[in-house]
Amino acid sequence: MFAKKLLFMLVALLYAITGQLVEAAPQDAFHSKYHLAQVIVLSRHNIRAPLTGSGTLAGITAHKWHDFGVGTGELTAHGAQIEEKMGAYCHLYFQKEELFPADYQPGERDIRFYANAFQRTIATAESFETGMFPHVDVPVQYNGNVNDADPVFLPGQGGHKAPFDENLTEELAALGGSLALTQSVAAGIKTAAVVLDNPEVGTGEFQVNIQEGVHLGGSIRPLMTACDALTLQYYELGDSRAGFGHELSFNEWREIAAVKDLGIHVYRHLPTLSRALSRPVLSIFQEELNLQRRKFTFLCGHDTNIATVMGAMEVKDTVLPETIEQEAPIGCKLVVEEWQDQEGESYVALKLVYPSTNQLCSKTPIDANNPPQVVPLHLQNIHPNADGLITMQDFQQRLTDAITSDAELMGIRY
Repeated sequence: MFAKKLLFMLVALLYAITGQLVEAAPQDAFHSKYHLAQVIVLSRHNIRAPLTGSGTLAGITAHKWHDFGVGTGELTAHGAQIEEKMGAYCHLYFQKEELFPADYQPGERDIRFYANAFQRTIATAESFETGMFPHVDVPVQYNGNVNDADPVFLPGQGGHKAPFDENLTEELAALGGSLALTQSVAAGIKTAAVVLDNPEVGTGEFQVNIQEGVHLGGSIRPLMTACDALTLQYYELGDSRAGFGHELSFNEWREIAAVKDLGIHVYRHLPTLSRALSRPVLSIFQEELNLQRRKFTFLCGHDTNIATVMGAMEVKDTVLPETIEQEAPIGCKLVVEEWQDQEGESYVALKLVYPSTNQLCSKTPIDANNPPQVVPLHLQNIHPNADGLITMQDFQQRLTDAITSDAELMGIRY
């Protein structure tokens, strides 16, 4: 607690010195009509160690991999620092928007932190909470033992009926099938083969098999694992050491990241799969929005959660600036903001907030002068008003449609 109070004092002092101490809510045209009432954040965990050990990765290149200093798949110290800075920035933003006063002491049901039970998701939520609420301790809820998978975040595909596979087969064909997906990342495969000094990895193929659900595989899988490790290594090292001495451009790093994100791309763009895997999280969205006293909810999961929620909600595709990851950047937050007008009517702003690649690599700080990236998100066939907001009614209906549409294929009735 003392350390958190000290952090809060240092942040306040820093912003006082730089003239960036939080002011009252801006009195512009937008804020004269609306005030921020509630926020839900669905976050991907921050920088972790690779999901496979260095022994497995050694089989794909003779180069020595970076020592991340933590266990397989765990949040790194650098990832925790970045997440705490994201929390500190959000503390200032929400204080400025008057969601919380400067001396805020949360009530019993005001705030909720809930994470998948993996170490990296729990630690990410704890780090964000430390930055966001430096003067209070808000416990992070998780179910089961540490490193047990929570079915809310990782529900699986079991228990479905035959038409589930039929729908997925049609949707995969609309994406062009496995060959087209492989060809879409051809540039990244070529770049990775050069970085790894292993020409053989450039001949792999991505396979999406649909039989009692979606199964990702093919001879490209080891390369996808290596590209994941390369991306994480870049975030940790931030220079040519990450590419084993190869000087790569931003675009080349983006190509490498696209290879490891092939599976996430599929998860988002198979609507039947997106709805099946996001249903528990979307149900929490609805529950939280309907709680009268809730001000802030933080859910921490994985890139699959971000991608499937966006797919199920029919979020329009958009280019994400200043990041090499175009599907669900590490540490990103899908943010649902509820704004109320003077008549008490509720509206929603949907955003994706994430640290830039330079911020992840510690080349640029995260503060009021260097904010994280904030990208407005738009839903198919729902048009915002002149202020860029959609009605809560439209948003809730989209949630309901995503939750209930073809739920019977998974043996679920509403």
